[in-house]
Amino acid sequence: MRIAPIVLPAPATVAAAIAVAVAVCKPLVPCAAIALCAATAQAQGDGSAAGPFPVSQRTVTVTRTNGSSFSAQIRYPATTSTASAPFAAAAAPAPAVSFGHGFLSAVDLYDSTMDHLASHGYIVIATTSEGGLLPSHANFALDIRQCLTWLEQQDATPASWLAGAVDESAFGVSGHSMGGGASALAAAADTRIKCLATLAAAETNPSSSAAAASIQRPSCFIVGSQDSIVPPATTQNQFNACDAPRILTTIAGGSHCGFVDNPIIACDSGTLARADQLAKTRALMLAFLDAHLRADAADFAQVWGGAPAVAGTTALRDARMTSALSTGTIEGALDTVVPVAISITNAGPDATAFRPRATATGLAIEFQPAESAVLPAGASTEITAFVRAAKPGAYTATIDIVRVRDGAGTSHPLSATFTGGNGVSPDFNGDGRVDAQDLAVLLNSWGACSGCAADLDGNGSVGAADIAVLLNAWG
Repeated sequence: MRIAPIVLPAPATVAAAIAVAVAVCKPLVPCAAIALCAATAQAQGDGSAAGPFPVSQRTVTVTRTNGSSFSAQIRYPATTSTASAPFAAAAAPAPAVSFGHGFLSAVDLYDSTMDHLASHGYIVIATTSEGGLLPSHANFALDIRQCLTWLEQQDATPASWLAGAVDESAFGVSGHSMGGGASALAAAADTRIKCLATLAAAETNPSSSAAAASIQRPSCFIVGSQDSIVPPATTQNQFNACDAPRILTTIAGGSHCGFVDNPIIACDSGTLARADQLAKTRALMLAFLDAHLRADAADFAQVWGGAPAVAGTTALRDARMTSALSTGTIEGALDTVVPVAISITNAGPDATAFRPRATATGLAIEFQPAESAVLPAGASTEITAFVRAAKPGAYTATIDIVRVRDGAGTSHPLSATFTGGNGVSPDFNGDGRVDAQDLAVLLNSWGACSGCAADLDGNGSVGAADIAVLLNAWG
């Protein structure tokens, strides 16, 4: 579908043409959010691969508000992989995840998952409490939360090895089975928690399904399709009850014990090999956490649907909003700005504003307005993206619509083709650059020149408007 372009007026003189061309490179809409895409967007890598940091481990003592204490294991990006190594300064301030183990499951069973996150710059802390036959789910949730308090205390203590290392604005919680349900209880009760990612989350007492209705932050519920211990329908009850932006991701052939590093008594198994399930789990968790604790646009597109999903997984998404582009394909000439309308509806239950952003290479995309007004549940609005290119070519972009309230949202691909007015590149001598030599060719063709290469806007003559096209492609 071709969207009608906004054509820039042709200047009357060469000097005016240069002035207009310079102006085109400035924001087209005052106070608009600008996505200047000269730099290449970071490619989406394999999220299951280890990150750049060595991982170290410590056992720490966490004190509860009543004065009692429990031990917790902490994995973190370090200078070396030896035990109790110094924190890697390059990772500071680091987002943090508090992790809950499964019923009768040692924390060590989750080494690979915790180490993976730590290698990507996360602090992961896992309480060892409530490991007996009669665990208190309510107390377990409190301990998961208290681990975050311990991190805050260490971050603020000058003598601590974690002083200044913790990003206290980027806390998440996670857990497997019982720990998944308990982390949902924690997320429902603690406003410091910015997102929740569970693995085969079990129903708890008090009910994690009931608590999910109070969760205010993006939540990702990951399950194995062949889980015979906590059937996917159990976790889906939590997904269904959750009023926050939510995702239910199913790993085909995955089992309950496929989320742990080694089999334990009464374990199940699925058709998917354990190593493969763990690799998919690592990729899913890292993408979700990076999208919400680091505001990473590439991971946001994977999580919320604008990029290919992890192979062998399916996702049921409800961002608590809907959005749509007026078209996913646009065409234009270099002297045009092509508008794309974006319709947005807030599905609630809470009011929020919406902020658009774009990721692309070779395109400049500006938004008007830069952020919507706060919309109550059920209300709709429209934002316009203005797209232009500096050089002829075919381009791809991703446009995200982000809920300001919680950082969730929707993601849309956009394809764009820009040409000179007659489909000819202003690189007349073919040296890969648009420069003074090409400008000389254009000036030598000045005037009536139907069909010639220098007639970049295709109007039958070479004039100031063609200079504007050439200057837009300069470099």
